[in-house]
This record gives sequence, C-alpha cells and structure tokens, in this order.
Amino acid sequence: MNSTTSPRDPIAIIGAACRLPGAPNVSAFWDVLAGECCTVGEIPTDRFPSGGLDQATGEWWDRVAARAGGFLEDVDKFDASFFSISPHEALRIDPQHRLLIEVTAEAVEDAGIPLSRLAGSRTAVYTSCLPSDYWDILRRAGLYDMHAAVGAGNWGTLAGRISYLFDLRGPSMGLEATCSTSLLGVHLACRELWTGQSTLAVVAGVNLLLAPDLYLSLADAGVLSPTGRSRFGDAGADGYVRSEAAVSVILKPLSRAMADGDRIYATIIGTAVNSNGRGSGTLIAAGVDGQEAMLRDAYEDAGVSPGQVAYVEAHGPGTPRGDYTELVALSRVMGEGRGPERPCLVGSAKSNIGHGEGAAGLVGLVKAALALKHKTIPATLHVKQPHPLFDEPGAPLRPVMRTQPWPDEPGPAMAGVSSFGLSATNAHVVLAEAPATAETPRRRPGAGPFLLPLSARDGQALRRLALRYAEALNAPGADLRDVCYSAGRRRSHHEHRLAVVGGVEKVAASLRAYGSGAFPQSVAGGAQRASGPSRVVFVFPGQGAQWVGMGRELLDRNRAFARRMRECDRAIQEELGWSVIERLRDDTPMTATGEVQPALWAFQVSLAAVWGDWGITPDLLIGHSMGEIAAATAAGALTVRQGAAVVCRRSALLDGLAGTGAMWVVQLDERQAREAIGEHADQVCVGVVNSARSCVLAGAPEALAEVIEPLRRQGVFCRQVQVDYASHAPQVEPVRPALLEALSALRPRAGRVPLHSTLLNRVVDGAELDAEYWMENLRRPVLFAAAIRAVLAEGSPTLFVEISPHPLLSAVIEDEIAAAGADATAVPSLHRGEPELECLLHALASAYVRGCEPDWDHLYAGGKFVPLPLYPWQRKRFWIDLPEDTMPAPVAEPVFEAAAPERPGVAYDGADLATSSPEAFRQYLMLRFAEFLGLPPDQLDPEVSLSLHGLDSVLAAKLCARIKADLSVEVRVGDLLGARPIGLLAGDLYEAVTAAAVPAEQT
Repeated sequence: MNSTTSPRDPIAIIGAACRLPGAPNVSAFWDVLAGECCTVGEIPTDRFPSGGLDQATGEWWDRVAARAGGFLEDVDKFDASFFSISPHEALRIDPQHRLLIEVTAEAVEDAGIPLSRLAGSRTAVYTSCLPSDYWDILRRAGLYDMHAAVGAGNWGTLAGRISYLFDLRGPSMGLEATCSTSLLGVHLACRELWTGQSTLAVVAGVNLLLAPDLYLSLADAGVLSPTGRSRFGDAGADGYVRSEAAVSVILKPLSRAMADGDRIYATIIGTAVNSNGRGSGTLIAAGVDGQEAMLRDAYEDAGVSPGQVAYVEAHGPGTPRGDYTELVALSRVMGEGRGPERPCLVGSAKSNIGHGEGAAGLVGLVKAALALKHKTIPATLHVKQPHPLFDEPGAPLRPVMRTQPWPDEPGPAMAGVSSFGLSATNAHVVLAEAPATAETPRRRPGAGPFLLPLSARDGQALRRLALRYAEALNAPGADLRDVCYSAGRRRSHHEHRLAVVGGVEKVAASLRAYGSGAFPQSVAGGAQRASGPSRVVFVFPGQGAQWVGMGRELLDRNRAFARRMRECDRAIQEELGWSVIERLRDDTPMTATGEVQPALWAFQVSLAAVWGDWGITPDLLIGHSMGEIAAATAAGALTVRQGAAVVCRRSALLDGLAGTGAMWVVQLDERQAREAIGEHADQVCVGVVNSARSCVLAGAPEALAEVIEPLRRQGVFCRQVQVDYASHAPQVEPVRPALLEALSALRPRAGRVPLHSTLLNRVVDGAELDAEYWMENLRRPVLFAAAIRAVLAEGSPTLFVEISPHPLLSAVIEDEIAAAGADATAVPSLHRGEPELECLLHALASAYVRGCEPDWDHLYAGGKFVPLPLYPWQRKRFWIDLPEDTMPAPVAEPVFEAAAPERPGVAYDGADLATSSPEAFRQYLMLRFAEFLGLPPDQLDPEVSLSLHGLDSVLAAKLCARIKADLSVEVRVGDLLGARPIGLLAGDLYEAVTAAAVPAEQT
C-alpha cells in the first residue's frame, strides 16, 4: 500500500511484446481480440513424443477429456547467434528461456530503447517461468553438464540471463507463485520504480507445454474443460484450457517516459498482492475474502474509487468455483459508488487464447492496456447464458458480450487486471489511459530526401528486415521522416548495415529490391559486415572543386551550414569587403584566386560543421595545400577570423602571380615524375605527391608544356589544374616578404582535433601554424600520400571524408587504400551540379554502413517515435529427439565433417603442428573451436572473436584443457574470451606453439 500522501508518479507501459496462440506479436494479439477470434485448437500430435515415457504415462492421451490447448509454432527454434550463444549451450537452454529472451528483446525494440543505451542501466528484471521438464529431457538424453544445469535445471536463472545478455544492473529475480506470478512481477517492478532505485523494469512471463504430466494431473482434478473452451462468465463454464504464452513488458516512470518521447500504452496507478492464507479452506481453492481484501488494497493504493473503473480484465479461467469466487469478490468491491446504469464490465482473454498459466497475468495486462489505447473493450467469447450472478438485482457487473467502444465517462479511462494462483497468491493492477500529449510544431522539409538506416546481426536478417520496412512504408499514412528518425534514434545498430536515401517511393522500392536479393545502387552497404566504429578523418582538398551554384541548397536547407557560413561571410567581408554568400548565389563563375580560395575555405569550414552537427566528428584532419587552412580552422587551431585572414591575404598576394606558372596532374609515382622532369628541374618540380599513381607537377608554363607533351604521347594521363600560378614551387617565392608581414600578428593555438600536416608529414596540435608555416605550406611540396599512408599504417578501420564541393582526392585515397590492403574507404561529400542535401545524405549513409553513429536527433530534429517492424529472427532448431525406447540413452552431439587429416576427437601431436604450415595449424584450431561451440567450421568467422560466437568461461576452460592436451601449450581462459578476432588469435597461438617447440628441436 502507498503510505505517502504526496502524489506518486504513475508507471508507464512503454514497450510490450508477445507470442500467443495465433498472435506472434502485440498487433496480431489485438486483431485476435478485436476480431473476436478463438485461437485454441487440438493438441498437436507431435508435441508430446512417446519416446522415453513409461507405459502409464504413454497412455495419457486417452485420459484427457478434451484434447485442446493454445499452442505456439516453432518452439524448438531459437536465434542463438543474435545473442552470441553457442549451439552447444543453446541446445541445453530450456525452450521457455530461449523464447522469453527473444520476446524481451522485441519488447525492448517496441519501447524504442537501443541495446547500447540500455546496457549498464539500473534496470530491474522480474520473470515468471514454471518448470517445463526440459531438464528431464536433457537428462534422459545424457546431456547433463553445467550449461544444462544453468539453462534448464533452474528456472531462477532466466532473469539473470536476461540481465546478463542486455547488461542490466538492477535487481534480477525469477518469481514463482503459480498462475499469478507474472502479475506479481508487475507489482514488485512498480515498487522498485517507485522507490527510485531502478529507472526501468522488465517484467516477463512464459509458459510452454512440453510434457504431458501436468495435463494428466489437471485432468484428474477435473479443472480442464471437456468442451475445449474457456467460458468465463457463462453459466455452463466447465473448466479451463491450457495455453502457451510468452509476454514481456517494459515499465518506466511516467514523467521520464513523457520527457523521453516514449509511446505509452497505458499507465499503472496502483497494485496490490496478498494471500488467501487459510481463508479459502484449502491451499489451492480460491477465496472470496482474500480477493476482496486484495481489490480494496489495490484501489486504495491507486487513490481512486473502484466505481471509477469501467472494465476489469478478470483472471477468469472458466472453472465453476473459480469464476463464482472471483465474481462475488468483484461484486462486493467494484459496485461501490456505481449505479445500475453503469455496471463494471468484466471479461477475460482466456476465452480467446486459453490460460497462459504463469504468463496469464501479463496477457491480461497487455489486453487491458490495448483496450485503453484503442478505447475499445473486446468481447469475451463463448458466453451463451451469462452466469446467474450477473442477473441478480442490482448486480454491479456485466459480461462483455460483444466488442464495444470504451464508455464515455468523465475523467481518465481506467481498468483493473486480476490474476490468481494455486499458491493462494492474489494480484491486482489498476491501469489508467495514457495522458494526452500535445503535438509540438515540427519543421518538416517537404518530401525529403531522408536517410533510412537498417541493421541486423547477419546478412539474411538484413534482407528480411528490408522487406518488412518496404511493406511498412507502403502502409497508408506512413511518415518516412518519422520512420527514419525512429530507425536511427530508437533502434539498435548492428554490424550488418544498409542505408537508403530518397523519398518514400524510392526508399520502399530500393528496400524491396534489396530484400529480394538484388544490390541496387541506391542502397549503401548491405554486402558485408561493418568492422566496427571507424576512425574518421576529414580531408580538405585544395583549389579546383568550385562550381557555379555550390552551397545554395545548403544555405537554404541546412541550418548548421548557413550558421557557419554567415560567420565566415562576416570575416571575409572584414578582410575583402565583399560577401561570399552573395557570391555563391551569383551565376558568374569564380576564376580569380583571390575570390576562389576564400569561397572554398568558407565552404569547407561550413561543410565540416554540417558533418559535426550530424554527429560525425573527426579523429584527425588532413589538409591539402590551401585546404590546410580550412582544416586548421575546423580543428580550432585558427579562429574563423584568423582563418579568413590567412586565406584572404595569401590569395590576394597570389593574384599578383597570375600568368607566372602552371600545374598539371600526372598519373605517375614520385620517382617517375622526377624522371619525367629531367633537364627541366630548374623550372619544374614535383609540387604534390597524391598517391603511388598520382603527382602534381608545378612550374613555368613553357617548361611544363615540354614535360607534359612526351608523357601524353606515351599515353600517360595528364590534366591541367585550373590555376594560373605555380604553388609548391619556386615561382611563389616573390610573395614571401609580403605574406610574412601580412600574417605577422597571427597567434594560432592548440586545436580541439589533431591535424596531420602535409607540409611536415607529422601530426601537429596547431600551435605552430604561424606565418612562417603558411608560407612554407604555399612553397614546399604537399606530402599528401605520406599522410594517408601514415594513417593507414595504424591499422584501424578508417573512413576518409572529403570536405569539398566536388571530389578531388577520394580517388587517390582509394589508390592508397588498395595498395595497403587496408580496411578503409573514402567518401566524397558532394558532387558538382548534383542536389547537395541528397549527396550529403548519401555520404552520411556510407559513413553509417562503415560503423559511424550519426546524431539522429540533430539530423531529424523534432522527430516523432513511431512503431517499426520487429527484428526478423534467424532461428535454428535446437531440440532433443528422444529415442523410441524407454531407457535413457545418450544423444550424440553434432559432428561436422571437414577436410582435415584428423577428426576433432583425435589427439594431435604438438610437435607436428609446430612444424606444420600456419594454414594447417589454423585449420586445426578452427576444427577445435567448432567442436566445442557446436558449430560447423565454415560458420566460424575469423574476423569475429570467440566470445561473439558464444564461447563462455565454462567452454573456454574445457577448450584450454583440450589444446594443452593436444599441443602441450598453456592457454589462458582470458586469452580465448578476449575481443581478439579468431584469425589473429590463431596467429598468436601458432607463435606460442612454435616457440615452445624450439628447445626440443635444439636438443
């Protein structure tokens, strides 16, 4: 009970997921309810195999009056790889646990909480999972080990496994109160949230019918319906129908949920739990007094009168005594403050799907929450003649005989949910409709374009997810902007990624094509796994990328670009007296250096601001020639005014050199370029080394022409740079005195981001970028290729982003990447003459599929969280097929054949392996790893760690012992459980084995 007098924050239901008979998700469950469907059917003939059963139990079928139940499909299947669980362990985990893990992941998705944001949070977990006899099945199959004991021998480990898999740090416990367990979990979760000790709670319940034993017990007790229908509220109710179910809900304090923009199904305003004690006469009998007291406690806790509640989702199993007891207790409490003209409506989802037993309370909670959300009360089925209690004079209760709108009454709509157990534990939850939220005005840029990001744990799942999104986008009223926001901000981002840019029709068509097996050019990524978060390097090219019309669309449509451009514009006006913004809007081409370079500098600085606003911030900056001024400004080493001073004053001086030089790009390496210059070395030099295949020659026009002519005859690619002076050559020396004087007051500072100088070929912090530096930057060669090679030599996955109105350097960067065989890519921001925002979004899409994480809040400011398609599980069968005889018999584990001189079960000679090739040793390790994980060797990914394949400490210890026995080499458990990819780990172990074998060879 709530002992405080201050208002208490209601608890919001922000996420829900389920697997119910005929309803694989919450939306389908509502369709079943609203459509007045009954999904109960006959017990599948293959559900309870006869193998391993004694004769008496094997004859159970004839002893059950009604062969009915609500059953789920594919309960033998599980997506173990999604959760990094090995096949070895997955086989030993109770199917109930496996099912609830997936359903909880769906509930988290439905709540819009990315797994990365959930990890480490103070989230409480409460689970309900009654024994399923899977441990006995494993035992009879001879598969009893630590994984079986943890995964199937103890139902209490389920909550701990969920907390472990999602890295949740709040209280975590499995509960047991028979059929009221899951609603007891809701009660405890609300208490935990109301204390403030946890910020979020997961309540989940599951029930699978895997063995016939309990059917026999219930049939003997006469509580199962011989007609195969649960008829709560009917005078002829004759028992309940068993059902399978899995439900998970995510709970959060309402104030936090509203602040975070969560979708809210309903709110919980009060709860109560008690026991009948000895009041019902026997342990398992329902008790009126206990239920009545519990109901009064619940409404006192909620601070509302029972008369304000329009509907109660009853426990309602359909047993004669159970229904009578519950209706009497409800009549005593719910009739208070209520006239006969507005009776309390009662119903039960068990009439639709059967009794989910340990998960039944959550089934009722979700039904009531959906009814509040849709303002509709679904009918309770199979009521032909209402129970006599409904017809008593002044009876305050009425069965819901047909689906009907929620009663139009003053105040918020409210509902109650009850759940009772054979343990004599009673639970009740009071719900209220979600508070109305005012629609906030949002800036909606028309039809886009928009960027939609999708991701999955494997390629096949990604294709299926693409098809689901294509279907969702074709639904009436689909808002692509909100879908993109929700997919970016509210979904987890896995290693297999794709992104599509466009309007709704283009995006849907692209996804449909990709999902059907094609690789349309409109889709970025999708072909391979992202290797992890990429190191981001912004590259600022020099002169030559300008075009008429550049920047206009971004000035009009991107606030970050426009804001930074206005700042640059003010600085340029102070230096030169003209507006770069006006010049960008002018249709006259820019040709003079004193005009082109300030405009490009302002454009690059503003473009870098767009990337930063979208959450893509550089780890390193590289500037090429004059592009280094923009790089220094973006790094913070130069202020905008200082950057403007450098570029404006230097370019003005260069205008005085017009006609004194020329520059040519040639497809030669540095040595070949110097050889081509030959006798003209006094007038021509290598001004830029872009890559192993590209250099820029600079010098006197006439001498350069004599160098270029024979190269062209030889078929060497040559292209003249559109400048009329020769930078990075002696021809610029005349401006030295004036430039040093013009920049004498320059005082740079250490920047926020390191800069790899293409003048010095080393990383600088920016403090040394003084007047002398900018003169040498103009005069000396650009060591661009060396800078790129230095970055690639570090070995980290890298994304180079060209900050330019048109790509000048992306191709040469790709040359260096190819030569180094590096895990890197170069992405141009824009292309001449093409729509700027769409180009930028395509570039952002490329960054996303490389592992970068955009700031979706900035990209889609004011976005609204909307429902999205759920993750498409890639389930595989993990099941024990017992032999037909009744004696316990071990079941052989999978053996995967591979082309190898030995089989996994045969001992290896360490000395032989030490002298074998690295590939033979690698093959041995792959076979061993696969053997212990229970995987086919061809499913091991050498670029992924053993931990992500599902190796845990138990398997690692066994694997270490096996490797020691095979190779006489000590391997630590920690080495196998680290983040090191399998391929690199194999190399480490090979070195250890060969090193250990050296002394033996020397004796």
